[in-house]
Amino acid sequence: MEESIATDITIIGGGPAGYVAAIRAAQLGANVVIVEKGQIGGTCLNRGCIPTKVFVQSAKHCKSLREMARFGLKSEYIGVDFQSILKRKTMIVKRLVRGVNFLMKKNNIRILNGEGRFLDAHTISVSSLETNFKVTTKKTVIASGSKPFFVPIPGIDGAKVLTSKEMLEIGSLPQSLIVIGGGVVGGEFACVFRCFEETDVTVVEMLPRLLPMEDADLGEELKASFKRIGIGVHTSSRVTRISDTPAGNKRVTFTDEEGKEHNIEAEFVLVSIGRIPCIDGLNLRAAGIKYDRGIFVNERMETNVPDIYAAGDVVQGVPSPMLAYTASQEGEVAVENALGHDVEMSYHAIPSTIFTNPEVSSVGHSEENAREIFDDILVGKFPFQGNGRAIIAGHNRGFVKVILDAKTTEIVGVHIIGPYATEIISEGTLAVANRMKAEDLIKVQHAHPVVYESLKEAVLCALGRPIHQ
Repeated sequence: MEESIATDITIIGGGPAGYVAAIRAAQLGANVVIVEKGQIGGTCLNRGCIPTKVFVQSAKHCKSLREMARFGLKSEYIGVDFQSILKRKTMIVKRLVRGVNFLMKKNNIRILNGEGRFLDAHTISVSSLETNFKVTTKKTVIASGSKPFFVPIPGIDGAKVLTSKEMLEIGSLPQSLIVIGGGVVGGEFACVFRCFEETDVTVVEMLPRLLPMEDADLGEELKASFKRIGIGVHTSSRVTRISDTPAGNKRVTFTDEEGKEHNIEAEFVLVSIGRIPCIDGLNLRAAGIKYDRGIFVNERMETNVPDIYAAGDVVQGVPSPMLAYTASQEGEVAVENALGHDVEMSYHAIPSTIFTNPEVSSVGHSEENAREIFDDILVGKFPFQGNGRAIIAGHNRGFVKVILDAKTTEIVGVHIIGPYATEIISEGTLAVANRMKAEDLIKVQHAHPVVYESLKEAVLCALGRPIHQ
C-alpha cells in the first residue's frame, strides 16, 4: 500500500535539527512533513545528551553522599540501585519524547515513521512496516544526524565492546571499564562509572591530551582530576587490538608514544572515538546532491541543489561541531531560507559543555588558536580556590581562563573547568558573541557569593589588575 502526499517542506530526520526545523517551518505558515525512522528527538534525546545526563546527575549525588561528613552531616551510604537509575532514565526520555510529539501535533506537523529516500529532487519515498509513502515536496531539509565512528581495530566488533548507546542500556554496573577515546563522551562515561561503586576505569586516548579539541590547559587539568579520583589515563597511546581473556574479560593492547606495547584488562570496553554523518540509504545521487563524508552546505545551509537544504550532524563544508543546539539553530536557518527569508548561520560563538567531574566548558578561541590569529593576546586565569561560593560548595579546584585580543581587549575566548562550568559559560558566550571588550564585562555588577564572579576576576587578571588573586 502506498499513500501519496504533497507538502510545502519535508524534513528528513526528527532530531534536534529536524524537529526544530519542522516547528519553525510551521510557524512560518508551511505545510510540514517530518520523516523519522526511530523515535522523535533523535540521538540527543533518546541515546545521547539527555540519558547520559541522567547518569551524570545520579553519579553526582552518589559522590555527594560519600562526602557529607565534610559538611558536618551524618549519612550512611548504602550503594547504587542501578536498575532504578535505568528506570529513571527511561522515564525521563519517554516524558521528553512525549513532549516533542505534543509539539508536532500542536503545530500540525505530520510525522511519517519510516526511512526516507530520494527519488528525485522533489520526490521522497518513505518506507515503513505498515504503509509506504510517496512525498512530493517543494522544499527539503536533510537532518539525518550521525552515527558512531569506528576504526578498523581487530576485535572492535566483539562481545562486551560497546558504543555509548549500548553503554546506556547496560544491565548492571561493570566492575571495570576501559574507555577508548578521551573526548567528550568518553570523559563523561569515565567519570560516571568511576563514581558508581568506584568502578575501575581506564581511559586510552590516541592524542597527547584529554579533550583534544579544547584549550590545552583544560585537558591537562582534567587529566590531573581524573588521576585524583582514580581514573587511569594513557595519552599518546594507539590501540592496536582488542581480545578476550581466559576469564571472559577484554584485553586492550596499545602502544605508547615511544612504541612500547602495553596490555590492560577490564570487564567491558567503551569505544567513543567520534561520530560521522549518517547519509546511508538517502539515495542522494538521485537528487544530484553533492556529498563526501557529509552533505556539502554553505552558511545558508543550502546544498548544491536548489530547494534542498541540510542541517545538523549530517553537514560538511561549514565548521559545524556536531552539537545538538548548533544543529537546532542550523535547522531554523535552513527552513527560514527555504521559505523566503535571507539568513546566515553564525559559527562565531558556539559554547562547548562537557559534564565530566569537574565540568568543562568553553567558547571562542583556545590560547593556541588565538596566538596564531591575533598579533598579541592577553591571558587571564582565575582559580576557583579564590572564589567563596566554590569553597562553600566544596568544589574549589579548577579555573576560569579568558583570552583577550591585546589590541582591542575584545574577549575572544573563555575556558572553564570546575564547579558549574556548564552554567557559567553562558555569560562567556554572550561576551564572545557580542564581541564585548574587557571593560564591558567588568562594568557589569556580578552578584556575590556566586561562582560566575570568577569570570570577571579572570578578565581582571588578563588586564593585570586582579582583585582577589
